Parts: sequence; C-alpha cells; structure tokens
Amino acid sequence: MGRTGWLAVLEKDLRSEVRTRYGITSLTLFVVTSVILVAVSTADEVIPRPIISAVLWVVMFFTAMTGLARGFISEEERGTALYLRLSAAPLSIYIGKLVANTALAVVSNLLAVTLMTLLVPSLTVGAVTLLIAVVLLASVGLAAVTTITSAIVAKAGSKQALLPILAFPVLLPLIMPGVQATLIALAGLGWEDAGGDVGLMVAHAGIMVTIGGLVFESVWMD
Repeated sequence: MGRTGWLAVLEKDLRSEVRTRYGITSLTLFVVTSVILVAVSTADEVIPRPIISAVLWVVMFFTAMTGLARGFISEEERGTALYLRLSAAPLSIYIGKLVANTALAVVSNLLAVTLMTLLVPSLTVGAVTLLIAVVLLASVGLAAVTTITSAIVAKAGSKQALLPILAFPVLLPLIMPGVQATLIALAGLGWEDAGGDVGLMVAHAGIMVTIGGLVFESVWMD
C-alpha cells in the first residue's frame, strides 16, 4: 500500500470536519458565546485597551484548547490512528494536521476579532493590517503547539484536562508579546513600535513548527 502525502491527510481532516462539524461547531459556539458575554457585561462602558487585548487573547487561547486539540485525540477515539500510521509518513501526518489546525485557528480568531469589533462599542482598531498580521501569527503559533501537544496526550486517560496544562507554559512566549502587539495595533501605532513583539511571535511560531516536525515521529510511532 502506497503512502499518502500531507495533502491527502489535510483533505481527510477537512472532509471529516465538514461531515461531523464537531470542531467548527465548538469553535464557533465558544467564540460567539465569549464575545457576546463580554459585550453584554460591559454594555456601553469604555474598556481600556490592555483589558480588551488580554480578553481577546483569552478567547483565542481557550478556543484553540476547545477545538484544535481534536486532531489526534479523535483519531485515537475513533480507532483510526493505526490505519493513519500505515497510510502516511509521520512528517506528512504532522504537516497535514498542522495545516488543518492553522486553517481552523485563522477562521476562528478572525471571527473573534470581527465580532469583538462589531459588538464592543469602545473597541477601535487603529492599525488593521498590523492586527491581522498578529492574529495570523497567533493562529500559526497556537496551531503548532496544540498539534504536537495533542499528539502527546492522545493516548493519555484525561486528554482534555492534560492539554491546557501542557500547552499553556509553551504558549507563554507567544502570548506575552502577542498581547503587547495587539495592544499596539489597537492603539494605532506603527509596525516599528510592534517590531520586537512581532519578531518574537515569528520566532516562537517557527521554533514550534520546527521542533514539532523533528519530534513528531517519535511521539506518533511510540
């Protein structure tokens, strides 16, 4: 039996997602509920930009923990992990899952930002291009971390409980500059002001994608 590439793994994941709609539904429900709760609780009050930036990152973090972790956990739960191991090379599986998670993260995070902008009257975005870039980098970083950590905890007993515990310390180097870069974008400052924070986000995402690719085979085949 020939081994499939990462595009086949990506197509399989997307087809499965469209058929079951578990990840899409959970991501959308969590984002919409979180943003509506923020909008209702604050009403017409003016929210300081640092708090809005932090809340936005809280939403993005828990959205990732809610929906992006299903990649490898669902394979174990459905009993399809062994077939996937036999059908595709480990690196192809990793890349396919990573791209699928990144796509879901981009959609959910852009949805969160859009809803927050529409429903929270005090939120104004001064630098739209910078904010979109920060959200895209955040999506790649969150997807990279949740992809490898979900592969690690897929065989554990308390999968959903272990994932945030393992992921949060690894995501801190992404979250801290990400919150600051988001704040700078909301304030309308330029790229030169956010250059250091954006650089840290790029470095973190690149490191996590690379490390994930290097260690995935030993994690997946164990």
